[in-house]
Amino acid sequence: MKQKLITLIIILTCTFGFGQVSPEDIIVVYDSLNPKGKVLLKSEMSKNLDSINMHMLEDTRLKLLTKKDSLFISKEIIGSWNLNSVETSNEKPYNLQVFEKIEITNDGKFNILDNDEIISGKWRISKGELILHYNEPQCHIKDKALLKILPKEQIESLTYSSNFLSIRNVDNMNIVFMHFLPENIENIDEMFYVLVLSNYVKSE
Repeated sequence: MKQKLITLIIILTCTFGFGQVSPEDIIVVYDSLNPKGKVLLKSEMSKNLDSINMHMLEDTRLKLLTKKDSLFISKEIIGSWNLNSVETSNEKPYNLQVFEKIEITNDGKFNILDNDEIISGKWRISKGELILHYNEPQCHIKDKALLKILPKEQIESLTYSSNFLSIRNVDNMNIVFMHFLPENIENIDEMFYVLVLSNYVKSE
């Protein structure tokens, strides 16, 4: 493995010249299409937020995440917020189910209105993310009739007690959350991600 990596770096150096390629720009990919490894350069990958390479997902998320500090966000986020829109980065509507309303209080608690159901818990901010800890475990499947027929193990695998919402932007009137959704998942080698933004406005 180490020998393959050294060989790839030598080839890359010879191809692009000394000092022209930063090691931080290099991704070596091993997959079914490239079992011996393939060198990708981050700088040459598409910047299209509707088609994010799976190898660039975390870099893209960190780049777009709000740089405002946690104390500032914690002050701005207090209030009652209503869903305004769900759309891609180029403002095309996107069919993604998100909560309709969230109320965030300064005592560290929240209430979410989701399909006429109220979900409560505690919140905190960490590194540009709103972290929600639910009072009761939540399940991705809301259909009660379907839940009755599913095996217990499957329900447990779909159940979660916390959620992380990446914040793109926040001020005292608007919050924008980022969602990175996989596309073309039937072909893992060609899978990519789409950035979807859910926009919330503060109630008067």
